[in-house]
Amino acid sequence: MKHSKLTEKPTRVTGPYDTTSHKTERTGNQKFVEWINQIVKERHLPLGIAEQETVGADRKQPDVVLYDSQNSEQVLCLIELKPPYFSPFDEKELKEPARLKATNRKAKYFVTSNFQWLVWFNTEKVNRMEPDEKQIVDKFYLSGIEDLDEIEDIRFKNPIIKGIERFLEELVKVHTGITPEPLLPIDEFLKFRLQEKIYRLAKHYKGIIRDKAHKDAEFSGKLKNWFIEQQWAFTYSDSDFEKAARQTAYLLINKILFYDVLQSRRSGELDALTIPDGLTKGGLLQTTLQGYFDYVLNNIDYETIYSTDFIDQIAFPDDRDVVDDIKELIKVLKRYDFSKIGYDIIGGIFEQLIPQEERHNLGQYFTSPDVVDLILKFCIKQEDDKIFDPACGAGTFLVRAYQHKRLMNLRKTHQEILKTLWGTDIAKFPAHLSTINLVVNDLSVDENYPQILNEDFFNLSPMEKMGGR
Repeated sequence: MKHSKLTEKPTRVTGPYDTTSHKTERTGNQKFVEWINQIVKERHLPLGIAEQETVGADRKQPDVVLYDSQNSEQVLCLIELKPPYFSPFDEKELKEPARLKATNRKAKYFVTSNFQWLVWFNTEKVNRMEPDEKQIVDKFYLSGIEDLDEIEDIRFKNPIIKGIERFLEELVKVHTGITPEPLLPIDEFLKFRLQEKIYRLAKHYKGIIRDKAHKDAEFSGKLKNWFIEQQWAFTYSDSDFEKAARQTAYLLINKILFYDVLQSRRSGELDALTIPDGLTKGGLLQTTLQGYFDYVLNNIDYETIYSTDFIDQIAFPDDRDVVDDIKELIKVLKRYDFSKIGYDIIGGIFEQLIPQEERHNLGQYFTSPDVVDLILKFCIKQEDDKIFDPACGAGTFLVRAYQHKRLMNLRKTHQEILKTLWGTDIAKFPAHLSTINLVVNDLSVDENYPQILNEDFFNLSPMEKMGGR
C-alpha cells in the first residue's frame, strides 16, 4: 500500500493492560528541530533558530524552517521530512511540496529527508528546471533507520545528529561565502540515484519473495532451485531473501541503464524506453520492458545481459510501489543523453554501482586488481594471447587483461581484443557484470560482444573450454 500521507498510528495493544505508543512523523520532526538547534548552539554557528511553523505562508505547514541569522525573519532553508519508507526524491510527497513552500517563503534552499538521507537543493535552480545534478547542492547520509519508533535509539540517533551537523557546517560555509556551492558530478549523482533506487526496490522485493516462499510451494521450489544453480545453500533465512532481492534489483537496473546507454549510441536502430503514464500493473510493465530487451536480444545480441531466468520474473510483481519506482527510474534516466557522456564516466557508473562490501553480501568474491595485474604480467606474453577465466566473477581478470593488451599494441581495435578474451560463470549476476564491464570499454563500435557465458565450466565442451565454439 502506498503511504501517501502519514497519520497518527494507533496504539499497539500487546496484552489486556499493556500498550505501547508509537512515534509519528511529527515526533521525528520535533527531534530534528531539537537536534538542529542543539548543534547551532553548541557549535556557535551563525544561523537563526529552527522551528516547526504552526501556520505557513501558504497555509500548509512546512516541517522545519531554518532562519538565516539570529532574530531574523528570513527563512534560509526549508526542510521537508517524511518517514523512511519514502524516497528523499519523492516528487509528490517531498520535493514538490518543499519547492513550493521554499519559493513562497523566498528561502534560498530547501532540504528533503527520510531520516536516512538528507538532500540539499538550490530553490532557484529547481524552479529553473536545471538538470537534476545541478539542482542538488549536496547530499548527506544520516542513518539506516527503518522505523521512526527507533528515532532515539543510539544506533540511529547519533549518526543522524552527525549527518545534520555536517549539513549545517556546509550550509554555513556556503551561506557566508567561505566556499562556493559544490557541484555534484553527473556520475556521482547518477550512481547515488541508482543506488537509492536499488535499495528501495530490494526492500519491496525482499518482502514479496519472503511471503511467496512461505505461502507458495511452487515458487519456493523454484527459488530453492535457483539458489542451487548459483551453487548456494538455501535455508529460508532472512539473508537468503535479502540476497535474492538485491540481485533482482541489480539485474533489472543494469538492464535498464545498459539499454539507455546502448540506445544513445544506436538511436536510429533502438527506440527510447517509454512507459505509459497510466500503466500500473507489474505484468504489463514486464511485457513492455521485455519487448525492448527482446529486440536487442534478437537483432543485436547481448544474450548474457538480456536473457531471462527465474530471478528476472520476480522484478515485476503487481505491486503499485514497485511499478512506480521502476517507472520513475526510467524517467530519471531518460533525461540524460548518454552519447554525450564519456565512456570512462559510464564505465565508472557501472563499476561503482555495486560497492565492494555489497558484492560480498551477494555471495561474490573478487580478486584485488593489484593481484590480478601481477598474475597477468606472468601470463600475457603477446597481445594475441587468449585469456580464459572459468569463474570470471565481475570480470576483473578479463577487464585488466583487456587494458594490458591495449597498452601492448595501441593499434589493436576493441573488437580484436575482445576476440581474445573468454569467460564463464555459473552465476548469472557476475556473468552479467563481466559482459557490461567489457562492453563499456568502447561503446562507439557496433560489434561489441564479449565472449562471456553464463554456464557451469564443467558442463562446457572441450572446444568451449579452449576458447572456441
